[in-house]
Amino acid sequence: MVTLSPKNLLGAAFALLLLAGPAFPQSLFHRAENNVQVALVKVERTAAYTEIQLQTQKAMNGVCWYASGPNSPFLVAAGQHYRYVSGGNITACPGKQNYANQEIMTLRFEPLPAETKTFSLVEGEGGENQMINRKSSSETFWNFVGIKLD
Repeated sequence: MVTLSPKNLLGAAFALLLLAGPAFPQSLFHRAENNVQVALVKVERTAAYTEIQLQTQKAMNGVCWYASGPNSPFLVAAGQHYRYVSGGNITACPGKQNYANQEIMTLRFEPLPAETKTFSLVEGEGGENQMINRKSSSETFWNFVGIKLD
């Protein structure tokens, strides 16, 4: 049996906290691409998920999110995709939801690695295609590119 001194135990606990990444939310303000009136305002990283809070910058009607399939949102960091897992104050497509100005939507994704300092939120394949060719669709997707983390 190995016995750790209080000093070593404290050091081990601190190292585990560093590996898990910040457990507190980071507030920021990053507008969506294509003049979409939505801003990414908070990121919380835990061992279980990465939570993103989006805030409307004007009242919006008919909003929905795809929970799965090619149109579901995902995070991109270092060339890897992190899939959507759940959300709050959102409606799954084909249902629609209206939002007042400054209302918050919450999206949760697979956890980003602790070392991740930059990521993008992309609204499915349509959003990814629109980043390559703005005229790839008449629909405007909600993409947030180059989000910087502390």
